[in-house]
Amino acid sequence: MSGADLMEKRIREYMEVKSGFGDPVVQERMLQREFRLFDEDGSGEIDMTEFIKVLETLNCRGSDDDVDELFDRYDADCGGTITYKEFTDGLFKRNATLPNDGDVNVTKSIVAKVKEEILRRGGGNGLRSAAVLLRRMDKDGSGNLDSDELKRGLEEMGIEILLDEDITRLMNAFDKDKSGKISVEEFFKGLQGDMKRKRKLLVRMAYDILDADGSGEVTIDDIRGAYDCSQHPKVMSGDMTEDEALEEILETYEQGEADGIVTFQEFLEYYRDVSAGIDDDQYFELMIRNAWHISGGEGAAANTSCRRVLVKHSDGSEEVCEVKNDLGIGPKDIDKMKAKLIAQGVKDIVKITV
Repeated sequence: MSGADLMEKRIREYMEVKSGFGDPVVQERMLQREFRLFDEDGSGEIDMTEFIKVLETLNCRGSDDDVDELFDRYDADCGGTITYKEFTDGLFKRNATLPNDGDVNVTKSIVAKVKEEILRRGGGNGLRSAAVLLRRMDKDGSGNLDSDELKRGLEEMGIEILLDEDITRLMNAFDKDKSGKISVEEFFKGLQGDMKRKRKLLVRMAYDILDADGSGEVTIDDIRGAYDCSQHPKVMSGDMTEDEALEEILETYEQGEADGIVTFQEFLEYYRDVSAGIDDDQYFELMIRNAWHISGGEGAAANTSCRRVLVKHSDGSEEVCEVKNDLGIGPKDIDKMKAKLIAQGVKDIVKITV
C-alpha cells in the first residue's frame, strides 16, 4: 500500500469516527463542511495549498510526494484544483474502475481476458466499438444489461472464451444495486482501467491547443481552426461539405447524445479508450504529440509532425527551424509560420522555404 493509499485510508477512518460511524451520506456532509471551510472564494474548488490545510484539519499528514500523489488522484481533469465532487468521488470510490466482489483478483483476470480479446479484434478503437455494440443490446434504453444481453453482446464481438460462471462473476462484480443488471458505462470503466496522470496531462495539453479561445468547450469553430477539410476525400468528391466533415470530426470525441460541444471530460474519455490499448508510455506520448502537433518530447517520444522549414537570414546564412505547435498552419501559410518563428525567438527572417 502506497503512502497516498495510507493517507486516504486514514481520512476515511477519521470521517467514520467523527460521524459516529454514520453512513457515507453523513460522512460526505461532514467532509463537505471541512472542504468549504478552506474554499475561501466560494468557487467550489481548492488548490494544493488549501488541500494541505484540509488534510491537516482531518488529522492526516504525509510526505510531500504522498500529498502530491493524493492531490493528483483527486484532480480528475488535471486542472490544478479539486472540486468537492472530485474529492468525495475519489475518497469514497464512487467511480472506482473495478468493484470488489470478494475475489477481485479472479474478476480482474476475467476483465483482462475480455479486454485483451476486444483489443486483439478491434485494435485501438476496439473498446469504443465494443461499447457501441453492447449499448445496442440494451433493449429498454436504460444503459444497463442483464447477463443474457452481456453474453450475447460479447459473442457478437467474437468473444466466446468465457464460461457461464465468468459471466456470472462479471455480473456480480458490476451489479452494484443487485438488480440483476450491470451498467454499460461502469463495465467499460473496468475494461479501460486507470489512466496514468502523465497521459492525462498530455491529453489536457492537446485539448487546450484545440480549445484556442480558452472557453473550456470545443466547438465546430475550434475544429475549423485546426483542420483544413478541403482535401477530405468526400469533400473533394462532393459527397460532403466542409462543415459536414468538421461535424464528423467533432462527433468522434462526443460521448452520448451529440450537442455540438466537446468538453474536456468527453475528450479524456475518448483517449481513455485509446490509452487502454497502448502499453508503451513513449508511444502514447508520441501519438498525442504528433496528432496535435505538440512540440517537445524526448527520445522515442519526440514530436516529428511539426513542420521544419529552411530559414534564410540577411547575411546569407541558413538554418532549419521547427515551427512549434503548428496545428492549423498549412504549407502555404508562410506569414503564420513567420509569426510563430519570431515568437520562438528566431530573428532576421528574410525567407522561409517549406
